[in-house]
Formats: sequence, structure tokens, C-alpha cells
Amino acid sequence: MFLPDFLVFFSFGLCYNLYQSRSRGGAKIAPAKTADNSSEDTSIIPIFHRFCNHRGAENGAAAEKERSDLKPKIALLIGDRTKGGGTERMCAFLANALARSGRFAVFVVSLQESQPRPAFGLEKEVRTFCLSHGDGSRRAFLPAALLRLLRLCRRERFSVLIDVDVVLDVLSLPCARLSGAKLVSWEHFYFGERLGTPLRPLIHRLTCRFSDHIVVLTEADRALYLKEGKPRCPVTMIRNPADFLPLPDPMPPREKVVLACGGLVPRKRMEHVIEIAALLHDRFPDWRFRILGEGPERPRLEALVRERGLSGTVELPGFAGDMAAAYAGASLFLLTSSSEGIAMVLLESKYFRLPLVSYDILCGPNEVILDGVNGFLVSPGSTEEAAEKLALLMGDDDLRRRFSAHAWDNLEPFRSETIARQWEELLSGLTAGKEGQA
Repeated sequence: MFLPDFLVFFSFGLCYNLYQSRSRGGAKIAPAKTADNSSEDTSIIPIFHRFCNHRGAENGAAAEKERSDLKPKIALLIGDRTKGGGTERMCAFLANALARSGRFAVFVVSLQESQPRPAFGLEKEVRTFCLSHGDGSRRAFLPAALLRLLRLCRRERFSVLIDVDVVLDVLSLPCARLSGAKLVSWEHFYFGERLGTPLRPLIHRLTCRFSDHIVVLTEADRALYLKEGKPRCPVTMIRNPADFLPLPDPMPPREKVVLACGGLVPRKRMEHVIEIAALLHDRFPDWRFRILGEGPERPRLEALVRERGLSGTVELPGFAGDMAAAYAGASLFLLTSSSEGIAMVLLESKYFRLPLVSYDILCGPNEVILDGVNGFLVSPGSTEEAAEKLALLMGDDDLRRRFSAHAWDNLEPFRSETIARQWEELLSGLTAGKEGQA
């Protein structure tokens, strides 16, 4: 995902050496031994075990004194806050919600900033830091960023450090422990999802053993964490908001458009949208399929559109400058991903009252869609079944209106006010020295 394997293991070693060299006034930690008296120094989990059991009494006492006189300091750590993806959007949402509550001092810490301006704005009370300082490639800036993060945690005396994606736990776990902060690991995918790297399962192990609280997006993922990860900390389900974008007033007329949104990457399986369009084109020649997004799959998708003779039916316009207008102008939404944490585009389509058709993948869609009420769930990967359900909606105006009228039947858990309140309660519990409700 975010860090190449060798850099992650380098960061483990760098953190461990830093800890050994900067632990002052305490007893040295002897290497752990196995039954045959061999050293376990090169094992990642024992290294983190020594890290995370050492809270730093000297730093902790000073941190508690300062925190008692100030608002609790909440820092959100993210890979790149300037990007326009779902995790960056949720980072901005949470930072702004916490700042507006008036109960916390809020910080956003970014490993790097690749764009001159962030895609999502922050309240003026939110303080921001970037750890790369123009160090160039990841290979160059990661060690420096790691040291800067530790110095920042010690200087600011953060009460809670929230990782916006658990992959960042490899950096924040030692920094949180050495500075006395609590760590909240915020999962944006699901337990066991590799995302193309064998690294994430290892990070999940570290998270389950050493984090102070894990936040997941779905009940399905919470069950996975509890069953497979056996965490030593609470696991709380807090949704992402559906009402991030404002509804147009008045709403524009709907076009005969089936909308699909997301990065043009293999995991999104946008080629399935094209295959579904090919199955339906002859029956519904006046409908269009609009795929919004960019990515490395564009040349292959464009070639497939030409090969299927769908140049007038399937559109690939790229990024949408106004997503609210895109949702408001469509009639149906289609999700064909192979995996998601919980798709923001599915939630937003629901908020804009679009009838939904989605593959019933492991996490997300079946907690958003009431099957047969405001959308249809179909077998993952079945383009024929998806086409059949879309045909029912495309050919029946009354059915589309009925599904649209019921779009908000189960919206309450996805409202911004509900989600902000859940986060505030969790963080208030952590900063008061007691855990929030699992």
C-alpha cells in the first residue's frame, strides 16, 4: 500500500535503535531469549513488544501534567492530506468535526504533501504539519519523517494519535508509546485485505496487539477483527458519512445515465461496467453508462469500449469537478469493485437518492443497501445478474421512483452528526483515562 516492504522493516529497526539510544535513566532491555537460548532480536513482534510495554515514565509524567491544563490534543496522521481520495476526505471531515465541537485541540500531520493545495479544506483552528519537508523520494524522507514525528509527538504532548489507515501504525506505534499518547487505528479497508502487498497482515497483527483502540467502518469488519485478529483493545464500528456533499436545490432533472465512480484501477473492475453496458445496449439504446475517475487502466478500458462498439454508450470523462451535480443528474448507480472498506461513492449515491446496484462483496454494500427496497445486491463478479437487475430499473420508471423514495430508510447511521458524536464520545473516553464503548 503506502510503504515498500524494505522501508517498513527499516523503520522498525530505526525506531528500535532510537529507543535504545534515547532511553535515559532506565534499565537496558535485554534481548529476549527462546527456549534454546537463541536471540530473538531480529523478530518484529518482540521488538514492538519491548517498545509498547515501555511507556516512558519520565515523558509520561510531564505529558499528563500539561494535558491536565489544556484541551486534549488529537492528532490525525495521514500519508498525504493533499490528495482527493476517500481517506483524505474522511480525515478532513473528522478534523473539522472535532474542531467545531470545541472540546479538543486538533492537528493533522501528513507524511508528505504532493499537491500545492489540499483537496479538502480544514477549519482555521486545525493546525497542520508536514513531515517530508521536500526530502524527495520516500526512500529519502521516510527516516527523517519518522524522527520528526517522534519529536512532534514529544513536543506537542498529543493525548491521542489517530492513524488514518492502519498501515501507518508501523510509524505511530513507537512514537505514541515513547510520547505517552494513546493510539487509535482507523481501518479504511478490512481485516485481511492485502491491497497488493503481504505487509498489511503483519501490520494488522501489530495493530491488534499494541493499539489502544481500533475503529472499523462496518459490522462485518468488526466481526473479522474480533474473530481473526483477537485484538487486546476495543474494536468500535463508526460509519463514514453519506451527507458529505450538499444536495442541489432544486434538484436537476435526472438523465438516463447509469453512474459508476472510482479510480481506474484493477480493484474497481470498471471493465465489468463496460461488459454490463454491452449486455444492455440493444434493449436500452437511449441509456448511457458514465464512468468517473482516472487511473492506469484508462487505455485498456478505452480499448474495450471501442472493441464492444460502445463509443456512444459508455463515457469516460475523467474526474468530475462537481460530484454533487454528477450524482444529481444520474438515474442509477452501479458498483462493481472486488473489495471495499465501505465505498464513499455508494454512500453518496444513496444520499442523492439514486437506486443502487452493487456486487455483494465482503464489506460494505449489504450494510448500505436494503436489498429489493432501495437497491439490489448481486453475486460478486456476475455481470449477467447485475445487468438483469439494472434492466428491471431501467425499464420501470415507477420502480426507480419507489427505490429513490426509500433511499433514506436506513440513512441515520451514516449522518454526519451521528458519526461526529460517536467519535467525540470515543475520544472523550480515551482522554479521560477510560476506554470508549466497544
